[in-house]
Amino acid sequence: MRKCVYCSSEVPAERAMQICDKCGVGVWGKKQWEHIKKTTDEAQDKGDLNFNSGECLERKRAA
Repeated sequence: MRKCVYCSSEVPAERAMQICDKCGVGVWGKKQWEHIKKTTDEAQDKGDLNFNSGECLERKRAA
């Protein structure tokens, strides 16, 4: 488990952002937070959030 950057509560390791649900809803509201979680988790699954990963760059060059 990782820690929320705002309140230090636990955040699931598989989540793309280090923000807990309580803080996410508090900042963006429930509907927007659910959308943000969905899109960032999907981007992470595709490898789009691996900015400094040499493997990611090689994969993009090969495509």
